[in-house]
Amino acid sequence: MTAAAVDRSVKVVDRCGPGVPRPRTGGGAVTDADETSFASRLRRARLEAGMSQGELAGQDLSISYVSHLEAGRREPTPRLTSLFERRLDLPRGYLAGGSWGQGRHDEEVPEVSTADLAALASRVGRMRSGSPAEDLAPEARRAAELALGHDRPEMWWAMTIIEVRALMRTGDYAAAAEAATSLTEHPWVQSQPSLAAEAHTLASKTSRRAADRTAATHHAHRALEASADVGDPALRAEAVIAALATHVLPGDGLVVELETLHHRLAGTHLGGLVAWTIGTHAFEGGDVRGGLRWHQLAATEINPDVDHRDWARFVGATCWMRVSRRVDDDVPELITLARQHLSWLGCTDELADLARTEAQWHEQHGRLSEARRVLDDALRLPGLAGLARGRLRLDRARVLQTADDPEEVALEALSAARDLTLAGDAEGARAAWQLYDEVSTP
Repeated sequence: MTAAAVDRSVKVVDRCGPGVPRPRTGGGAVTDADETSFASRLRRARLEAGMSQGELAGQDLSISYVSHLEAGRREPTPRLTSLFERRLDLPRGYLAGGSWGQGRHDEEVPEVSTADLAALASRVGRMRSGSPAEDLAPEARRAAELALGHDRPEMWWAMTIIEVRALMRTGDYAAAAEAATSLTEHPWVQSQPSLAAEAHTLASKTSRRAADRTAATHHAHRALEASADVGDPALRAEAVIAALATHVLPGDGLVVELETLHHRLAGTHLGGLVAWTIGTHAFEGGDVRGGLRWHQLAATEINPDVDHRDWARFVGATCWMRVSRRVDDDVPELITLARQHLSWLGCTDELADLARTEAQWHEQHGRLSEARRVLDDALRLPGLAGLARGRLRLDRARVLQTADDPEEVALEALSAARDLTLAGDAEGARAAWQLYDEVSTP
């Protein structure tokens, strides 16, 4: 970097100091109020560099396109922003107004070639089908960090998505939520509604699994906002599903929207997930017939060849809905089918949920010893997460309470309260403490 360029970069950093607001990403002509926008930054940096619009455009762009960018009538792509920063010899991230090019923990990024990055991305892609999720997650994260430091936003995005899904498969929901949230925070993602919608939907899903209802609801709100005008029925459906899953946002209007979206997605795997969600909402609202009808439709659309895990989870979930509404139709067969496939997939947390369903079904029919046996077996599952273990213990304590064993109930409720507190499930922990107090108070 030349002395003049160093001097200019110092001036740029001074302008980006404390108190400077984030750039707006809206269109329209640049005004004094927009002096920190991308358009204003680009124009100011070009003039300071003594370049014309034609020189900045080079052979890659038209002069009119550069003019539109400087007027705020066009939004740049991440690659184009990096190109301008290199041509103007600017610090990385200046035009974006954010922290692009900085690692998640601001570590120094080693230099690698484009070919090396491509080879690393290819390796991560192969690992998705041939390696354990425990090995895939850190490798995908390493690739994402390298991409972040070498102006490869599309690779950073793809590798982080892979990392999040791998972490979900390992049951590390808190780490998955952290990684997904990092996607939502970047200004380049925020400037693209479709990417923002996908990122917030994923962050809501992971936060919910991490028992962080506040974060899940926040991201669901943002996903609905970002997907509202995108015009992509798949993105919108996923955002609405995430919103309904929080059980906080008003559901009736969202369900009506999902029914409309299902007409456009019918016959697809995502259409099956939509039908699953609508059916679950019907069950929860007391409409058992409607719930069964939508779940039967979902069973024909959710495709195990597209996502075997989704399909197996659906079998377990529809079983739970039936048991919760005391509908015995096909319950034994569904339990057997779900257990078989979830075991093949190594879905420990989902197997724990299935055990809770089966135990409740046995309890409804007075088979308390069978209910206890199922819960005891589930508590021996390898790699059981604290949240799943706490919920199993709370259910076991309730079964023991029915069997009139107050001393063991108190011990089990205390263990459940500890696990659920550490896992962040405040509602579950409160229920465990209430049960403990109930059986411990003379």
